[in-house]
Amino acid sequence: MSGEDGTERRREARIAADPRYQSLVRDRQRFCWLLTAITVIVYSGFIALIAFDKPLMAQPIGAGTTSIAVVLGAAILAGTVAICAVYVRRANGEFDTRLAELLADIPA
Repeated sequence: MSGEDGTERRREARIAADPRYQSLVRDRQRFCWLLTAITVIVYSGFIALIAFDKPLMAQPIGAGTTSIAVVLGAAILAGTVAICAVYVRRANGEFDTRLAELLADIPA
C-alpha cells in the first residue's frame, strides 16, 4: 500500500465517521425509499385495477375508443418520469451541496 492510498483511506474513514455524512446518507435513503414506495403503490394499484375491475378499466373515455386503462397507463409513465426528475433535482441540489460542504471541510 502506498502512502497516497493510506491517506485516501484515512480521509474516507473521516468522511464516513462524520455525523453530517451519516445524516446525508440517512436522508438520501429515506427519500429514495419514499419515492420507491410511491412507485410500487401506483404500479400495484394499476395492476390490481386491471386484475379486479376489468369493466372499469375497459370503459371508453367519452365517446371515443380510448379506454381508462390506456389513459392511466400513460399517466403512470408520465408520473415515473416526474418522480425521476424530482430525485435528480434534489440529488443535484440539496444532496450534492451537502456533500460538497462536507468534502471541503475534510482535508485531503
